[in-house]
Amino acid sequence: MLGIGEFYYELAVKVAEVCMASKSRNGGIISVAEVRSILMKRGTKFKFAESSNKSKYSREDIITAVGKLSKLGGGFRTMDVGNSVMIISVPTELDNDHMEVMKIAQDSDGQYSTGISGRVTVDDVKRVTKWNDERAKRALDLLLGKGMAWLDVYGGEEIYWFPSVWKEENDMSIADANDENDL
Repeated sequence: MLGIGEFYYELAVKVAEVCMASKSRNGGIISVAEVRSILMKRGTKFKFAESSNKSKYSREDIITAVGKLSKLGGGFRTMDVGNSVMIISVPTELDNDHMEVMKIAQDSDGQYSTGISGRVTVDDVKRVTKWNDERAKRALDLLLGKGMAWLDVYGGEEIYWFPSVWKEENDMSIADANDENDL
């Protein structure tokens, strides 16, 4: 046997460990880039890796490993949010409204531009989506209630922060630098 299946199951366990350890900080949503960065920083090695380099694994390997976790239940799945792939490790179903809010938070200098990555206000969501106040607030409040967003009130304005988004930007640049060093 090639050991490929064992590699993905071993990687799935490592991914689950990272997701559970970071859940209190990010509410159970973390980017694949952040997970990869954490595993690389730890120098994670795998007993069942198919090559002599037992610390090599790609973004796609992590996505495949999460797919194996999803078959076990418990809420593990991946979801595209804007230009990122996020790992959701909570049983809560996120609908299109929640994903749209996260996409807005992620897009600091693109078409939705809120100016700062990882944050939105109710007005930002309403401006971009053309939703009414109730719909925007409902989507944000669910994300806040599940710990996927943090609330900061500054000058009377409620600002919702998404740690999985602003943390991801730092980790993507670290992972990109590591990939360049591997070349």
